Amino acid sequence: MNRRSAIRLAAFGFGAIVLWFVPTLQGPMGFPIFYLLFGYSLLFWFAQASSWNMFTGYSGYFSFGQGAFFGVGVYTTGVLAAKRGWPLIAAVPVAGILSALLGLGLGFVVFRLRKLQGEIFALVTLAVAFVVAAIARVSSKIDGGSGIALNEVKLPDFLGSFPSMMFRLGLIIAVLTVFAAATIQHSRLGWGLFSINDDEAVAEGLGVPTFRHKMMAFGISTFFAGLSGAVHAVQISYITIEDVFSIRIPLFVIVMSVLGGMRHWMGPIVGATIIHTLTDRLNRAGDLDLFGGNLTLSLSHLNDVIIGLLLIVMVLAVKDGLWPRLARRRWAALAAFVLGVVAARIWIPDMSPIAKFVVGELAAVLVLLPPPALVSRWSSRSGPPNTPADQPPEAASV
Repeated sequence: MNRRSAIRLAAFGFGAIVLWFVPTLQGPMGFPIFYLLFGYSLLFWFAQASSWNMFTGYSGYFSFGQGAFFGVGVYTTGVLAAKRGWPLIAAVPVAGILSALLGLGLGFVVFRLRKLQGEIFALVTLAVAFVVAAIARVSSKIDGGSGIALNEVKLPDFLGSFPSMMFRLGLIIAVLTVFAAATIQHSRLGWGLFSINDDEAVAEGLGVPTFRHKMMAFGISTFFAGLSGAVHAVQISYITIEDVFSIRIPLFVIVMSVLGGMRHWMGPIVGATIIHTLTDRLNRAGDLDLFGGNLTLSLSHLNDVIIGLLLIVMVLAVKDGLWPRLARRRWAALAAFVLGVVAARIWIPDMSPIAKFVVGELAAVLVLLPPPALVSRWSSRSGPPNTPADQPPEAASV
């Protein structure tokens, strides 16, 4: 293990230990239990977005099959834990393995056929989600169309109350997934995947084992997708085909990764934080009366519109995602974030902490939107040049 890997491992370990004790502080500090469940949801999206991005973001093979691997994880918990009485702790790793086997089986066929690349690969992975959903629907041993209740699942009581347990299980899976994504990026596997992304034919000519690299990355990616889905099944509590295999999971992980940046492991973390906090506040915002009450706008129904607009803006204005720019403008973004939080606190004193955080992060995003060329031109007039604007995200930070 080199020095960089050791530092990364120590940082992840220290962060995980600190967060592990957050539920213990809930009682003494008196903060609402809602924040534990909110934290779990954020960790869930960290895991899902990172698991998708460690394959698609690095290799360039665009997958719409995240819902299938997530669904396998959910229904593995449903069948083993709810129907057969397995403890949740025993069902979760099995779910990850089954999802990985599905991914490896799909990859073994698809990655060997040259014509199943690009858009065709995306359509094939989307079709797999429909096939898995259809199998679950027609099989009485899985779902049979009636859904599965998970009220009687044997939960790991040693992890505390239900909110504490969900937070800690989500933390374990998120840390493992993000650590795997970071490790892959800085390994030979990661550089091989980036070379495939840039030009697969050239990579093969240079001796990169493209088939093996794609299989390894896809297997790891689908394993963590299933693992996260297995735990999330308990949070859902009653699983149905329509909810589990909806377009929401693949849509959100794509937008989160594109928003944050797909060529760095921090990209999905940034994107997931922005999307989840923003949509959570919109869902709880209620209605907005305009023009003296003559027009009522339901903010909770604007989620899809805002996500679509964000995706359009990112594709047109910030093609590499926010993380490369955040790595270069971290102090300006931090200053904007603090000013946004302070302004929100002054403007609406009783605003919730999460809402203040959203205001701060949106202020930081505004600082990151100007293109690097414009920032470089301004920097050259006001002082010495900073990090080159064309520096790749892999080199911008660890």
